[in-house]
Amino acid sequence: MNKLGFMSYIYMGWSAEAMAEDARNHGMVYVQLDPKQSMQVMDDELFSLVRAEKIRSIFERNGISVVGLSGYTNLMNPNLQKGESKLEQLEKMIDLCSAYGTRYMATETGSLHPTNAWRDYEGNRTAQAWEQLLQIVDRLRNRAAKNGSILLVEGFVNNVMASAEQAAGMLKRLGTDGLAFIMDPFNYLTQEDLKRQPEAMTKIFDCIGEISPIAHAKDTLYGEGGLTTPRVGAGQADWNVYAELLAQRLPDVPLILEHAKPEDVAGCLAIIRHAFDNTEASRGVKNAGGA
Repeated sequence: MNKLGFMSYIYMGWSAEAMAEDARNHGMVYVQLDPKQSMQVMDDELFSLVRAEKIRSIFERNGISVVGLSGYTNLMNPNLQKGESKLEQLEKMIDLCSAYGTRYMATETGSLHPTNAWRDYEGNRTAQAWEQLLQIVDRLRNRAAKNGSILLVEGFVNNVMASAEQAAGMLKRLGTDGLAFIMDPFNYLTQEDLKRQPEAMTKIFDCIGEISPIAHAKDTLYGEGGLTTPRVGAGQADWNVYAELLAQRLPDVPLILEHAKPEDVAGCLAIIRHAFDNTEASRGVKNAGGA
């Protein structure tokens, strides 16, 4: 199965040393790390190269590699002044990638909604919004390319980039220099997709699988408030389908746990491992039948 890792925010408020130790004890070997997060290491100098190197060394001593940085922010922030400030902050983090030992800087695309970057908004579906997003992503991926890094863009059904097909279209327009995606089907599944998950997830892998160096582990849940993406096992996604696609298409890609609390980690990892065990068992049955 894919090697496992975690988002650093799972251990919000923990020191880098404590989170690295706990993650190691759970068998995780990667972290997707948010440089803005307090880790009790030079927290008054969040974007310091020295801080980056110290945090990296703490994780590496515990057998954990920084697979990527988290710079999640609303790229389409309708408050232009605040949006520009966030973009400049993201550029600072792109410059830190090599100090953390990674090439990857992850972010979402965001929404033009006036108060909530995760809510749908009519303006998100316009050609103007798409062109604006392309300009912003082009700026950031050029910054990444100059640093030998890669910007990883993550879509969401309510955001301006709402589908894997749009992600493929973005790549066609901008090219692969400094740009790739995160394999996170949970963000892209619509309510209709939940009725046909093998086909829906396969389509997502077809669109962006070859250019997704990191995969995420969470779930998909539709309720009265629309789509949420809770921890593994708390939603409606079929993890057996996802595990099989990862095993077939992206077996060497790190699988990073999201949206869990420290006390949830063991249970989430058990579900993930069980799904991969089911995949192995299914292959064995097919091979036996073929024999």
